[in-house]
Amino acid sequence: MLDPQSPELKVADYNSALQLTQALEARGDFQYKGIHKLVLIIGDWTEKFVANKILPSAEQLARELTLDKERVNAYLKEMSARQNPPIIKKICMVDYNPTGDSSDGRIASFLRLITVFARPSQTDAGSSHRYVDGVNQTSFSSIQRWVKEKRQFPGKESFQKWIYDCIDNNKLSETYASSEIGNLFQDNFDVTPVLKQTTINIHLKPVLKKLVDSRILYFYRNENALSPGNRSVFYYNVQDEIIARLDAYKKYLNERIIPELQRIGVLGNFSEQDLQNTRSIAGQVLPFLSPAYGDQKTAVEELLSLIHFEEEEKEKKEKEEKKAKLSELLDYIKSANRLVDLNYLRFRGEPIEEEVKNLIINHDMILNSDFADKKGLYVFVLHKDCISGAVETAKRVFTATGNDSEIRVLAKMNIRDMMESKEASSQFEKLEYSSLFKYLPFITRFFRSLFGNNVVHRFEAEEIRARLAAEQNKKILEARTKVAQEEKVRLAERRVKDREAAESTAKARAVAAVANSESSAPAKSSGLSSEQEAEVKRNLSAVLDILDHAWSHDELPDREYLLQGLGGDMDENTLINFLKKNAKKEIHSFMVRNQEEQYSFPILISRRFLKKNGKALLDKAKRIVDEQKNAGMPEQDKFDFYISFEDFLNRTLPKI
Repeated sequence: MLDPQSPELKVADYNSALQLTQALEARGDFQYKGIHKLVLIIGDWTEKFVANKILPSAEQLARELTLDKERVNAYLKEMSARQNPPIIKKICMVDYNPTGDSSDGRIASFLRLITVFARPSQTDAGSSHRYVDGVNQTSFSSIQRWVKEKRQFPGKESFQKWIYDCIDNNKLSETYASSEIGNLFQDNFDVTPVLKQTTINIHLKPVLKKLVDSRILYFYRNENALSPGNRSVFYYNVQDEIIARLDAYKKYLNERIIPELQRIGVLGNFSEQDLQNTRSIAGQVLPFLSPAYGDQKTAVEELLSLIHFEEEEKEKKEKEEKKAKLSELLDYIKSANRLVDLNYLRFRGEPIEEEVKNLIINHDMILNSDFADKKGLYVFVLHKDCISGAVETAKRVFTATGNDSEIRVLAKMNIRDMMESKEASSQFEKLEYSSLFKYLPFITRFFRSLFGNNVVHRFEAEEIRARLAAEQNKKILEARTKVAQEEKVRLAERRVKDREAAESTAKARAVAAVANSESSAPAKSSGLSSEQEAEVKRNLSAVLDILDHAWSHDELPDREYLLQGLGGDMDENTLINFLKKNAKKEIHSFMVRNQEEQYSFPILISRRFLKKNGKALLDKAKRIVDEQKNAGMPEQDKFDFYISFEDFLNRTLPKI
């Protein structure tokens, strides 16, 4: 927001301004003829601003003074630009033209800059804040109206081509909304850099802030950008356009940046699956982009800042798909008009995910219950509108086959409390009691059958229900345990297969890499496959990345650390041979004295990490060695490591 006390809003005292202009006009050379009247006219317009929100332009002032426009402009520049503080305040206003002379939707077709002037009165205490703020509101409304009513997106292909061209020419900031809007505030009265910056500070920045606050623009800061113009980033807050920009950045990364980095050997090959993970790929590429890459680096930084839009869009689509899937499945469950086994439910021929199953189970209109028998574990669901139909189906099945499983499940769902009438509830209770008859003791059943009294009394039903519930809970627990064990076995088998496949692939790669390294000398003359050379570079790059990552996180990598980091891509012998043949110049090593048990193998460090951080590492080693020497109770392990490290750095750094 504008600070009313800002020096950029100050104007000369009202009485002093009148005296000065009166004195100028009273000179005998007629150079300033009419200047005093000009100030009075502007003052009159300014007093009416509170009522009509209008300030005069140079053309309007020239008509009222009956002077030529050039002379009036000269007076205005004299009073607004060459005096400090100015006698009158120059204010930039963006005006909207609803009948724009073009249908291209461009900002210049519908918006134009009008320079107006104010002469604050004595009640304004020497500040033009009221008038600048009022005109800024008009500019904001004009731009907002253009964005909502007239602005047109150039199309995805044209937009992508524009992005590509601007990145190539280091003009990415020209694609920002702030640049397009900022071009409106280029005023001919700003004849010095100071005046131009003043216009930016009191007009452009407040208007941009209003547009951001009203969600017309999307804003974020990119503090890592090399150019100041790329640090404050403004986009039009249109989801499809931001996604289009994100897609353009992704394509530029995949089509221009990655191939170039692969050509110079700092990046290996990526699979199609790798390229789908934009955040990971951009994160791997960014460290290799030095300031020399200019807006290519900035584009990748913005890509990482925007990737959440893609992730949110993807998440939104997934939620919509799940919502549609859930709705369709609920409709099916309702149409079934009976109990449905969730384990065998399919969506367009495919099994449904656990997450969707949970959404079905937890839905307000769904009843659910687990049930287990000798065959396995079932999860039954029932739509609340289908209770009557489910009871009828359970009754038919029991009458025809004697199978009471569906009755047991319905009873477990407590459907009696949800039935439409007491009569329906009573009918289900009779059905349930009838199904419980077979669970009575044999003698009781035998004698009651003799006399045609096949009934179960209430107290007997409660006892049978409790017994059946305990048995059912035991079966469910056993079934769940069995399912968990089977899943554990499947996971173990899958891991074994994956490990075997990885080891097989790693050995094949290692053999190819070693074979390539052994014949690398004659490769150039014999025309060896470039794919093998690329494989060696890829493996070496992976090794160096692992080492640099370890040192960056204060870890001390050796050959075992490397083997773990490579994740089975090489075995120990292959790794050692590979390092001997391909990494002599790229990797250095040192042993820690007196610590053979803790540091069994040499500590490894890359040449590029030493080149970048060697001096800092040496200073740290010297500092810790001195601290341990002067300590009352030195740490022997720490001292031995850093004294060995210091000696290694002293010998190695001069050679790099």
